[in-house]
Amino acid sequence: MDWFHPTERDKPERPQDSLASSHEIQSAFVERCDDLNWIALIITGDHALADQAVTNVTDLSTSYSSVFRNWLMGWANTVTVRAAVSEVRDLISASASRYIDSSCEHSDNDVLSDDQIASLRHVDTRDIVAALDPLARAALVLRGIQHFSIADSALLLDMPRRIVAAAYCRAVRWNGERAGAHGAPNEEGAASRL
Repeated sequence: MDWFHPTERDKPERPQDSLASSHEIQSAFVERCDDLNWIALIITGDHALADQAVTNVTDLSTSYSSVFRNWLMGWANTVTVRAAVSEVRDLISASASRYIDSSCEHSDNDVLSDDQIASLRHVDTRDIVAALDPLARAALVLRGIQHFSIADSALLLDMPRRIVAAAYCRAVRWNGERAGAHGAPNEEGAASRL
């Protein structure tokens, strides 16, 4: 029955140079802190809750000893999104009623381009929070920025797909109107923050 319990020598070799060390994992959170906080702030709409979400996932990162480097950045974003959603889950659920009778005119539910995301980084977060309800903000981050599918976004948010799709359409419509009205980001390229 040796074949049933593989020994160390039978395990396939992992390319060690593609793994991130514990220090690299923690550094990724430090280096990406502004981006992660921005993502969490759009979802939560509150500095303290966004900081708490980022703190929670930064603490979580210390328990991981090796992950693939090219996976690390995506993982950091995903766990930050999940932590931010959990901080405001009740607010997200409460805003779902706005979309019960809504329909989505964007049948393909396109994600935001890199240029659109960069442009959105230049918007004062207070303007995003004022313009979009918690569900639309969460859908904007999940589908538009993080490129989750509508189905995966709905699963994470514990909402029907059509509700999440309608909220995402609302966010995309707002972003399109905003970009059309304001043109390119400011010349300094500095993103405004709350």
